[in-house]
Amino acid sequence: MQIRDLTETLILTGTLDPRAQVTVVPEVSARLQRMLKDEGDRVSRGELLALLDDADFKLARDRAKAMVDVAEANRAHAGVEKERADSLLKTGGITDKDRLSAQVAVQVAEASSAQARSELAISERQVQRTRITAPLSGRIAKRMADAGAMLQAGTAIYSIVDDSVFELRASVASGDFGKLGIGQTVTVTVDALPGFVAQGQVNRIAPQVDARSRSFEIVIRVPGRPELVSGLFARAEVKVRDVPGGLVVPPAALVRDGADPAHAQTFVVADGKAERRDVTVGLEVPDAVQVTAGLKAGEVVVVDPPSALGPGTQVQVEAPASNVQPGAKAGS
Repeated sequence: MQIRDLTETLILTGTLDPRAQVTVVPEVSARLQRMLKDEGDRVSRGELLALLDDADFKLARDRAKAMVDVAEANRAHAGVEKERADSLLKTGGITDKDRLSAQVAVQVAEASSAQARSELAISERQVQRTRITAPLSGRIAKRMADAGAMLQAGTAIYSIVDDSVFELRASVASGDFGKLGIGQTVTVTVDALPGFVAQGQVNRIAPQVDARSRSFEIVIRVPGRPELVSGLFARAEVKVRDVPGGLVVPPAALVRDGADPAHAQTFVVADGKAERRDVTVGLEVPDAVQVTAGLKAGEVVVVDPPSALGPGTQVQVEAPASNVQPGAKAGS
């Protein structure tokens, strides 16, 4: 038994996933002319990824431009005719009905011009859509098409992941709900990358506990590194609290019936004899258990007590350094 500072931690596990993953698709149907990126390439938002055959779209755009020219000419002509009608009406050369017809012709010409300009804008946008660009910065995770293929709008050609930040989703027992908070620091390790250690933060905590599993989900954000890829299994160690100067015993010194995890029994050596004690258990870590009541500092406890050991059994502490005595191990 000894006095020791303890730290309560939670060990969580999960899979690392990129913060965002998008599928790149063309917005128009056309033949794929060039694929400019391969799997693993880094791209920036707005960078050119692929080119579609734009010949038909450019023809449509040129035709739309011609229609705008025609519409503008008609609008100009209608305007001149309207001005002429206004002058003739003043001199009695035409009737009000003729002037109204000229005014309607101007309105129709203006509407036709607006429609033609809209058609031109649409055709220009279709031409732009033959240049497929990256919707976000990241890395090409998958290439799903080759040059020469006839693509329909919506056909996936790339998958891009934002690997600047990874997210680890982990399930936490409901009893630990109050131990976690947004922004809490987390130490992350990856089994497949020996020696890898990163500092992350708790980013999101589910607002409720799942009724079936009695657990809740948290999301830990981990800064991206070149060696990290999607799907890696990771472990997260969350520091919950420090317990300074705790009275601790080895876990093997406790005898438990499983009914109450906060209480146990242990044997101490007093005047060379075993004495059973009821103790209250506090914080538990892998190699030590805090005892908050039932023991005093300096007392010797029996480790791995044999089933035959009972109150009053003679116990001899042979080696204080290793705390071993016949039939049982004793530690202080």
